[in-house]
Amino acid sequence: MAKLFPILADIKGKKCVVIGGGTVAERKIKALLKYGANITLISPEISNNLKEIVQKGKIDYIKTEYKKENIKDAFLVIAATSNEKLNAQITKDAKFLVNCVSGQSNLNTNGLLYNVPAILHKGDLTIAVSTEFPALSRIIRDEISKLYGREFALYLKYLKKLRKEIQKTIPDIKRRQTIFRKIASKKIVSILKQYGFKEAKKEIEKIIDEV
Repeated sequence: MAKLFPILADIKGKKCVVIGGGTVAERKIKALLKYGANITLISPEISNNLKEIVQKGKIDYIKTEYKKENIKDAFLVIAATSNEKLNAQITKDAKFLVNCVSGQSNLNTNGLLYNVPAILHKGDLTIAVSTEFPALSRIIRDEISKLYGREFALYLKYLKKLRKEIQKTIPDIKRRQTIFRKIASKKIVSILKQYGFKEAKKEIEKIIDEV
């Protein structure tokens, strides 16, 4: 498998087509929904859980065998059927981003092959872990998750708000850069992990006053 270039894409409102009606398609769809994708599901039959998602109006469903025109103008395509030959054909037909659950080796495509990593998402923190073995990726993700809990999400939310305020109120670029470097430092992260967000916030406020 070729080395993949890591990339985070904004898929909110984008047309994303998932082909397949089983548990893999279900898992992919649930992940896409978290990021506001406009999802169309293509499959002659779908699982009961997918039927519930369709009935709630969260996705569009076309009950049909796959046809090339199903993925026309799609920003992202996921080939999630149990048929490896069909997945390979879908991958070949795709013109842009395409994920094939059968694997990516020896696939011919006109689009850009990508894989779906194990994702850790906490507030404004997103970490993606990718290996040749998905189960191992999930283990690594879960280990990282233990290091960055709720306190870290609060810290990032605060930094986001604070950054805007500092840009508005402090015209000196060098001073701003110094503040940004100090409030997003190993020292602050260490305080955050040992004593929590409140103590980290106090230290940040102290830094801003002193710089």
